[in-house]
Amino acid sequence: MIFNRFYTARWTLHRLHKWVGLIAALWLIVLGVTGLMLDHRDTWRWLWQSGVSGSWVKNDVVKKSKEGQIRLFQINPNNNQQYIAGGLSGLWWTGNAGKDWLKTRFIGIQHSLMISAVLFSSNNRVWIATDNGIWLSLNSGVSARQIILANQWVSAIAVNKHTQVITGVIDRTKIFKYSVKTKQLSFIDSKKIETESLPDEISLSRFIRDIHYGRGVFYIPISLLWNDISAIAMVVLPLTGFLFYWLPKRWRRNIHKKKKTSHKTKKQSIRWLFRFHGPTLGLISAIPLIYLSLSGVLLDHSKELRGWMKLIKVTQSWQTPVYNLDSWNGEIFSIVDDAKQPKKISIGTRLGLFTTTNDGQTWKREKLVANKALFVWTLRRHNDAVFIGGMGGPNLMKLGKPPWNVVKGVGHMPSDITLDTKSNGVWKSHHGLMTGGSTKKNLLQQVLLPGTQYVPWFYIVDGLHSGALIHSQWKWMNDLFAIMAIFLVITGLVRWWRKKWI
Repeated sequence: MIFNRFYTARWTLHRLHKWVGLIAALWLIVLGVTGLMLDHRDTWRWLWQSGVSGSWVKNDVVKKSKEGQIRLFQINPNNNQQYIAGGLSGLWWTGNAGKDWLKTRFIGIQHSLMISAVLFSSNNRVWIATDNGIWLSLNSGVSARQIILANQWVSAIAVNKHTQVITGVIDRTKIFKYSVKTKQLSFIDSKKIETESLPDEISLSRFIRDIHYGRGVFYIPISLLWNDISAIAMVVLPLTGFLFYWLPKRWRRNIHKKKKTSHKTKKQSIRWLFRFHGPTLGLISAIPLIYLSLSGVLLDHSKELRGWMKLIKVTQSWQTPVYNLDSWNGEIFSIVDDAKQPKKISIGTRLGLFTTTNDGQTWKREKLVANKALFVWTLRRHNDAVFIGGMGGPNLMKLGKPPWNVVKGVGHMPSDITLDTKSNGVWKSHHGLMTGGSTKKNLLQQVLLPGTQYVPWFYIVDGLHSGALIHSQWKWMNDLFAIMAIFLVITGLVRWWRKKWI
């Protein structure tokens, strides 16, 4: 009697796992494929430089594409009619304050580049950081020629007009300096960050985003790789599970046919499918699939839960190893230098602003706002002013020495900052071009920004992953499939524990 109950319970668990898997299979594959693409949004050029007509997708997606394609915007300090603007879809220039835009011509190549930063220096020169090294335009962005670091992703740069030194970052990891005068390229041998410099806590909001976007467990390349494996698993597990269910049915239907699959082939196929599905890929991806599903549910409702997630703090004792900052590998999102101190460099990270005064031998985290961990997404220096565009936090600026002052009314997560003709900061975000202060003037009403004629694949993939491409409330369906994924992981682990290996 007891054996019968146990067997029935086990058989019920098996059937639940099977049918939940069959129901969720197709959308889990969609989430896995799109999640893998989104993990590499900053480095896969085709996501941004090809796409579909806007008439094929919802207006919300088209609007998001128009607002987000242009991340960078700089005004020529010597000519207030000349602007340069761009992003991962390419680079454009105008000589008449935005009435007409033309694409920058990159000499020697036929395709566009992914642009990480553009900065004016003296004599109408524009320094351009791309996924294929650093380029220089001598004519305010009309054309550009490659200078150094071919085939390297230069993720951030700072231009010192006084010393004529370019300070930059390769792959968000390695800091370099390039002397325009001597043509010499050198690299900063950065030392380990002292634990005392790290913030005592981070918000749950920051932690959830980091862990979902592939930078929240071990140092970023390993975390991203684990995310990629999990995304692939989300595709392969439903496929192998479906074959494990469907092949025996097919074989039974073909039992009377003359040409039948041999018993040995059947046995080997089922054995291979089981071993690859559960004891191998299932075990490897179990933990990330659970935290990706849970974090996905929270991010589906980030607007409603933002206040709560910011209030809850994750202390150092509960943080994953990546927050120890054992290296800068993948952690440097922005950079500025100092005209008066050649060895002084400040870098923006998700744990705050770190500054060295001795070319990376020691680093100190600067106190910005109440000494909290602020994601310093964007850093720009213009003359004596330094600007910070925060992600999930305030935007800041200082004139010369501290204190840092909060800049309001310039939008969430600014991706670039420049100066207008009156030396006011102009902040570029998905809200448009904004100036800070009490006026909160939206310059987008005056400046029509450029962009592609198509909607880049990134926005299609992003809309499909979130469900926004299907329906504005699809997030509830995503929640359901996330819960199904967690259920499948747990029941799959139970089944593996009972079966182990065949």
